Amino acid sequence: MKKLSIPRWIQAYAAFFFANWLLFGILRVIFMYVFRGALTPEHYHELWQTFYIGSKFDARLAGAVVIPLGLYLTVYAFWHKASYIKKAVCWFYALLETLVLFVYFVDFAHYAYISMRVTASVLSYSENALISAQMMWETYPIIWILLGLILWGTLSYFFTKKVLTYAFARDDKYRWKGNLAWFFAGLLITGALMFGQISQYPLRWSNAYHSTNNFICNLTLNPAVNLFDTYRFAQSKDYDTDEVRKYYPEIAKYLQVQHPDEKTLNFERQFSSAKHPKDYNVVVIFMESFAWNKSSFTNPDLDPTPFAKELADKSILFTNFFTPTSATARAVFATLTGIPDVSNVKTSSRNPFVVDQHIVANALTDYEKYYFIGGSSSWGNIRGVIEHNLQNVNMYEEGKFQNERRNDVWGISDLDLFREANRILEADQQKTGKPFFAIIQTAGYHRPYTIPTDNAGFVVNDKVTHEQVHKRSFVGVDEYNSLRLSDHFLREFFKMAEKSEYYKNTLFVIFGDHGLAAPESENMPRGYVEWNLINHQVPLILAGPVVKTRRVITETASQVDILPTVMGLLGRGYFTRSIGRNVLDTQHEPGAFIYAWAQDPHPIGFVQGEYYYQTLGVGGKDGLYKFGAKDFNRDLSKEQPQRYQHMKNMALGLYETSKYLLYHNQKNNEQDK
Repeated sequence: MKKLSIPRWIQAYAAFFFANWLLFGILRVIFMYVFRGALTPEHYHELWQTFYIGSKFDARLAGAVVIPLGLYLTVYAFWHKASYIKKAVCWFYALLETLVLFVYFVDFAHYAYISMRVTASVLSYSENALISAQMMWETYPIIWILLGLILWGTLSYFFTKKVLTYAFARDDKYRWKGNLAWFFAGLLITGALMFGQISQYPLRWSNAYHSTNNFICNLTLNPAVNLFDTYRFAQSKDYDTDEVRKYYPEIAKYLQVQHPDEKTLNFERQFSSAKHPKDYNVVVIFMESFAWNKSSFTNPDLDPTPFAKELADKSILFTNFFTPTSATARAVFATLTGIPDVSNVKTSSRNPFVVDQHIVANALTDYEKYYFIGGSSSWGNIRGVIEHNLQNVNMYEEGKFQNERRNDVWGISDLDLFREANRILEADQQKTGKPFFAIIQTAGYHRPYTIPTDNAGFVVNDKVTHEQVHKRSFVGVDEYNSLRLSDHFLREFFKMAEKSEYYKNTLFVIFGDHGLAAPESENMPRGYVEWNLINHQVPLILAGPVVKTRRVITETASQVDILPTVMGLLGRGYFTRSIGRNVLDTQHEPGAFIYAWAQDPHPIGFVQGEYYYQTLGVGGKDGLYKFGAKDFNRDLSKEQPQRYQHMKNMALGLYETSKYLLYHNQKNNEQDK
């Protein structure tokens, strides 16, 4: 058998990669040692995961550093005359390695100063360069740092020269085909290491936030990679405290802030436990795109969601319930944090600057907590929001289920997800005896509208026509049947749950993560379509044996109200500073904030009863409308100036307050400890 002969240029490339990888690992160990005071014994068991994930971030940086060298070595392998720029490559790496070490120096200093890893926000110091430079000169040993960097640059120059000398030591006679194969092998391995994990999604910054302990998460990060990841979000902190104060009196009253303080912008509220709090299990179910205009509530003849309708008839149903935005990742963020996701750069779940958030469900300290998703929680970077903020959460996603049969791009089918969730919840409660708080996020009602082979006897309705369903809010027959399938799987889940011990003591919270646009929605008043409210209106159903009285609630409510309302039903005390409120409290003012992020300029609105205020961006064309009326586009602002001004203040006030709270809702109070 012919012995595998690895070209020297490939050996040199690999050696350079591993040398950098080892260096970054050593710097991580030094970081842990220097700041070890923040590491508490109860989190020692998380260190293995910290260094495992951290090593993958280090591999990504090592790969980025070594790629230019790999390109040069590849060119040399095919064209040996390229050796004349050898000295330039050495100088390049002297500067590059010095720059990387400088980032580490800045990161250490930054963490020592404010206990945060370096992010792209550090670039803002350049706005006051002289003051920043003086502060650094007076605070840090700049001379020694500069000498250290010069020494490191010199060592990097000679190390690179040695690596290149080894690579060029003999004139290996490799065929073009052989060199090409090694090039692609090196490219593939480097790409795989930089991708970071065997998953549908690459390694992301949110993977670092696998713990509720800030030091553990900070230790997992790589400063240079974090600097890159946060760059696009560094300029998104666009809140204006003057604007927040402008609307503070009305917003504080709307939120029923107990100790309003315009100066400190206090939004905190503390709610005491009832005399006899409940220990109900709670199952929160995100139904993908469960839009009001597509459901059986507004389509009785097509009847796409018969089980949801049947369930609502014996439960608490909210008929004027709205989501702040129309995107799933934004819905997850808003539901968990109680703050509308008004981010103008992708979504807040993707923003490392707002990953630290208070969640009222953490007040359920005696509960086991679960999050179930059929695909990967790396999708939308929701992993960071969930694992970092929901105390001791048991995360179940692709790769962690006992029975995994990938259905499509969204992972396992909703039916298999419900089966796994029911099995795990039943088994764990029998073992622990504790109540649980569980979130199940479905995804089946979504393109490509896959109907799994194992579908619990679902029968496709092929008797309806495209014209019929298109006029009733659906894109086509496939979408219509996909919603029917989603409802069918929800029925199957309840069949399973009803046989379990936990069912009789469980509150089920079922709602749509967002609505869906449908220009031909003849089953809805035209104003819903023209004002795009069908993108936001969804059903909310509070169901289960613990719900003793059937109610239909017509007052306007919002997705951000879900968890505070659940806490109210449980009679549990909690702390919040979010926009969310207990909407079963009869003393609250109804309303729902709307932020149509997908349009430009972004419409900002507020729904209250039959009225809708909307402005096209801050300072844009605005008006007050009755969205359900025949003359839905008639501006009522001059006819009802008082209502117009109040709803305008609510829309803009909640918008400015939400922007502010995204960065001021950290889990820094006793309820989170």
